[in-house]
Amino acid sequence: MKPRVLMIAYACDPNGGGEHRLGWGWAEAAARNFEVDLITTPKARAAVELSCRQIGARPHFVEAPGWLRRVTETAGGGWWRKMAWQKRVAKLATRLHREREFAVVHQTTFHTFRAPFSAAQLGVPAVWGPIAGGEHVPPGFERYLGSARFSEASRKITNQLWLRLPSIQRSLHQAQALFVSNHTTLNFLPASVRAKCQVVAPNALRAEDEAWPSPVAKLGTTEIFKLLYVGNCVATRAIPIVLEALQKSGLRDYQFEVVGTGPALKGWRKRAQELGMTEQVKFVGKLPYEQLSRYYEAADVLVFPALRDSGGSAVLEAMARYVPVVCLDWGGPGEMVDGKSGIKIPVTTVAATIEAFAAALVRLRESPALRGELARAARLRAESMFRWEAKRVLLEGTYDRLIGR
Repeated sequence: MKPRVLMIAYACDPNGGGEHRLGWGWAEAAARNFEVDLITTPKARAAVELSCRQIGARPHFVEAPGWLRRVTETAGGGWWRKMAWQKRVAKLATRLHREREFAVVHQTTFHTFRAPFSAAQLGVPAVWGPIAGGEHVPPGFERYLGSARFSEASRKITNQLWLRLPSIQRSLHQAQALFVSNHTTLNFLPASVRAKCQVVAPNALRAEDEAWPSPVAKLGTTEIFKLLYVGNCVATRAIPIVLEALQKSGLRDYQFEVVGTGPALKGWRKRAQELGMTEQVKFVGKLPYEQLSRYYEAADVLVFPALRDSGGSAVLEAMARYVPVVCLDWGGPGEMVDGKSGIKIPVTTVAATIEAFAAALVRLRESPALRGELARAARLRAESMFRWEAKRVLLEGTYDRLIGR
């Protein structure tokens, strides 16, 4: 008989994206060789029920109290709603465990340490994560945040205080294994729990990523060096770092397309105008996912200068599509890319970072062969680290170790 696993995923949708897809993906991976009970919200109930039947898992749906949901949706305070949800989950988990014991309990989403793992108290091996939340903007780079620097400073203080909450401390110590999204979060957590931590990037390939064909090699230098950014346009993504690096580089024959929307766009446009780049920098706006393919196909390089990010879906999309990545060696993107599959820019001082970013762009502009080499290595890294099969092997190995199988 297969060992029984209780999996808890607040965000979970087989047809969803981002964290919702990851919440389902972990359950699907575990169901290969374990008997899975899945607790989630009823938000995607029909899809979860159908997919659970297909993989032989048992779904359970828990809602936060209706009155609390209405209050928090109107007045804010979503954390209280999640806490109430967690308490109901813990009661259901206890009842299910009493009916028939679980071998392992695993909370996969929320993708943050800020929502406690209440079901870790069942008394069986508990796995928490991947969790993030320890990421922060590196000192000295606040200038790129504009008015968002105040909320970022508040976020950092809040996270430090949150880490002291008894419910969070209890969850960290009750979990026998912790998956953390990156070393930034790992180093943020208490030293007493780091020995049971493993860095596990949360991102995973989709079927369309894996099916992407190998591109025809680009020979010689193209007329225009095409740079691409895809993602939310928020201050922490720091596109002005790329703009200033382009100015520093002396390059003129380039086109930089920014795909996405968000509150930082106005400031980014203004900075591009100040630097005299309005003809070369195009702000495309938000596009449906299916329209992104032609932008990746045309791109020579994806730039991703995130100052605070636990992962970066565009980074993995680019890697899978044979597009070399230039990112900061900081947070999630710095974990996803290595020295063979992209160029990671050290985060030291602002001036040194801009200088290194500019040098990387010049190097890639002048060497199509290097771009091709990095692109092929990026695809191989995506296949080896970010397929669900690789995550399943990691998951099963962790479970087997904890239950002594």
